[in-house]
Amino acid sequence: MKQLLDKVAYVTGAAGGIGRALALAFAAEGARIAVVDQKAEAVNAVAEQIKAAGGVALPLVVDVTDATGVPDSIARVHAALGAVDIL
Repeated sequence: MKQLLDKVAYVTGAAGGIGRALALAFAAEGARIAVVDQKAEAVNAVAEQIKAAGGVALPLVVDVTDATGVPDSIARVHAALGAVDIL
């Protein structure tokens, strides 16, 4: 049974390294994933990998150091995937 079914995860740094690993692991457990990073090509690649495995992913190019970028992206996630459960 998938442990994170019906949960939404907002994963920063998801284009590579630990962030990517977390996004893929959360998706494998059933979470819907907001794939967040500054690198558009890599964000899209991770989102496509999640979707190819049957998961749900929303790619978002966001600079988390920008004070307006994060709240705007959270609003987009909420509209597309639902309320964020995992940050």
